[in-house]
Amino acid sequence: MAFMRKQAVVEAVDVNTLTPEDTEKRITAGVKKYATNEANYAAADANTPYLGHIVGMGIESSNLADITMSIERQFLTKMTTKTPVSEGSAEYKLTAGELGKLRILDGQDALAATPGLSVKMLMDLGHMPKNDAYLEKVMSFAYVMATGDGWKMADALKKMAGKAEKLAGGERAEALANLKTLIGQAKDYDALLADASKLAASKAKAYTNDKAGFDALTTELNLTLDKIKGVSAGGDAAALAKLRGEEAEIRTRLKMSAAKLRVSQEVSEAAGKRRAIEDTKVAEVRKALQDAVSLAEKLS
Repeated sequence: MAFMRKQAVVEAVDVNTLTPEDTEKRITAGVKKYATNEANYAAADANTPYLGHIVGMGIESSNLADITMSIERQFLTKMTTKTPVSEGSAEYKLTAGELGKLRILDGQDALAATPGLSVKMLMDLGHMPKNDAYLEKVMSFAYVMATGDGWKMADALKKMAGKAEKLAGGERAEALANLKTLIGQAKDYDALLADASKLAASKAKAYTNDKAGFDALTTELNLTLDKIKGVSAGGDAAALAKLRGEEAEIRTRLKMSAAKLRVSQEVSEAAGKRRAIEDTKVAEVRKALQDAVSLAEKLS
């Protein structure tokens, strides 16, 4: 089993025979053709985000599926047997069986935002043994998101300051007013990052809002299903077809909401847990925010 990357043939190997570090290197190499920030890609490690151009590899969100398929093509696994999630369920999970192509089911890659988190995903799914020493060096998804927001804010502040510096008269005054607002937002976010408990509280609030949206859609679906039962008994084909269309639309929205909720829940639960790797990454982005504020305040 192999695929072409430029002129090189890459053979799929049993992921269970590789070290986490070797798996990470293969995953990173597999996404090279999608990376648009060559400098960040060249220096990439376990915690380099796939997305984003500031500290990330510059891969576009439209290529996320390509990242997953690249991982699937490169590795073999014994987790190949389809097993129903519950009796009579159409959904299934993969359990131990014969060695074969690795498959990542829909939604399983939602938190795989870096090569290190992709390796963690493979461990969590049972494709390879858990390695605590390796995972200790992998930044949590929650902090990939939190620090990513900080980098974007610092970058936006620097760009706004650079633009304001070149303006004059009324345009400069308006730009400086906007700059002052962004300075305040940057200071607030710096303070939020400084306190893990406050960051966790803000993410918990976001999760609560997402959960409310998911629950509302679930209620809407149940009401529609009740209507379908009633219409089915009456034999009104046109009304039934309309309700089936509404059901399909709600289920699509519900699936998207469930995916968003899973991410929100992970961020909420992990935001208050900070290890050495998260402390290091938070310190880096806080310095970037503080430097951007200092630069901007010289103008305002």
